[in-house]
Amino acid sequence: MSPRFISRFPAFGSALLVTLVACGGSDATGHGHTPDRPLPAYTGHGAELFDDAIEPQAVGLEFETPLDPRIDPKFRERAQVSDAILRARVDTVTERGDGADARYDISFKVVEKISGANPPHDPFTLHVQGNNPTTGILRTMQTQLGGKMFVVFVREFVRPDGDGEWHFHLSPDAKNVASAARDATALNQFSN
Repeated sequence: MSPRFISRFPAFGSALLVTLVACGGSDATGHGHTPDRPLPAYTGHGAELFDDAIEPQAVGLEFETPLDPRIDPKFRERAQVSDAILRARVDTVTERGDGADARYDISFKVVEKISGANPPHDPFTLHVQGNNPTTGILRTMQTQLGGKMFVVFVREFVRPDGDGEWHFHLSPDAKNVASAARDATALNQFSN
């Protein structure tokens, strides 16, 4: 498309550019645990962004007014460094053990890939350890989460034994969340 066409129709040219950028890397291949980058350790700021948490609003709990994802710098950064952002449906929630030693396994089925070149295989399972604050939500709502949709931000980190493991953050499955995630990743691709 010529620059002259874009200058004559700037709104169309901008929309086309955003669409092309947003579609980059959108093939449906699974993640074979052969990342194209060295995996970071699960510490510090990375652990803050991918905190293995479910936002209370995502399960209908309104403790406080959520920050608009379009102006939330933590949301934007999480979107830009995610290996994948997915709209996914909970298949099952399984509790293993109890107390501080409990672990919850949340199995998901991908409904839509929002962005990312390295998503986990579909279906995929994420784990929440018993000492995570999210276990309270999982314990009380375990039977209600089947079929629930989330926007799932995932990133792979290296474990001490050298293998990779997925960490995540679950946001509400809402149009403004998915749209803000698409915009953040498109902006990041455009600026690189």
